[in-house]
Amino acid sequence: MDDLILAQRIKNDDENALEELIDKFTPLISAVIANLSKGELSTADIEDVTSDTFIALWYNRQNIQPEKLKGYLCCIAKNKARDKLKFLHRHITVDIGEMDFEDGLVVSERIENKIITDALRDALETIGDPDREIIIRHYYYYQSSTEIAEKTGMKSETIKSKIKRTREKLRKLLTERGFSL
Repeated sequence: MDDLILAQRIKNDDENALEELIDKFTPLISAVIANLSKGELSTADIEDVTSDTFIALWYNRQNIQPEKLKGYLCCIAKNKARDKLKFLHRHITVDIGEMDFEDGLVVSERIENKIITDALRDALETIGDPDREIIIRHYYYYQSSTEIAEKTGMKSETIKSKIKRTREKLRKLLTERGFSL
């Protein structure tokens, strides 16, 4: 069925149209959520977020612009997935009763590393390209400034100065978030 007609039926409170929409768009919405979560959400979490997406669509059905139905649905899914990821990152739980002292040290290091990694990922998101790409190439792929210059078409000296300035931006962002560096 045409998406325009389906969207209009939903705007007119047609619950059967919602069921048709769910059948049609669940694979797309699940894929959007899975891709956005980068493996951090379980299958059950993805199913929950997918359901939450369709519920939000139903409650906001009067805001649907029929010609933009798919995009609107994907935006809701992205927002719901981000909300779920934020919730999970705030609620890290560890079953202390099932680990011995030595395991506890390993687990606490993992939790600390996860928190630091998430904070660094968030800080990198605030820094635009090409600076983000340069930092990732330098620190994650261990590329030299000469190699990065060849890949990006910039001068090697420009790459060096961008690495230095971006490192300072990241230090400031992380310090503002409570990390001591």
